[in-house]
Amino acid sequence: MSTRAVVKFCYGKEVAATIYRHSDGYPEGLGKDLHQFFAEVEEETNDTRFDHADYLAAKWVVWDSQQGDAIRLDFLGVGIVAHDPADIEYQYLLDCENLTEGRPTITIKKRQGWERPRWITVEDTSLAAA
Repeated sequence: MSTRAVVKFCYGKEVAATIYRHSDGYPEGLGKDLHQFFAEVEEETNDTRFDHADYLAAKWVVWDSQQGDAIRLDFLGVGIVAHDPADIEYQYLLDCENLTEGRPTITIKKRQGWERPRWITVEDTSLAAA
């Protein structure tokens, strides 16, 4: 079964864009991928726009959609959504207003329960940074 997640590109508490990811949404998967994405943005661009949530979200969709075996536009594992899908297990909040070492601050939240879900912040994000 896939571990579904959303990545929210934010300015503080204001969400500018929400991107759905169908699989590998746990910190050891998506968390690591976000750090790899940041590194590649720094390496491949002259203007990272880490402080512009909407531009960074667009770069993320392009980057994430090209991972794995996807052939250019033949992908379904990533998408832009208006609301959180009901089956997500993780939320990643990327605060583009508050940068840490030049990159958006990441807060990871995990769903607790399904009938009356609540979101708890994952305290140890060291796996995501590995």
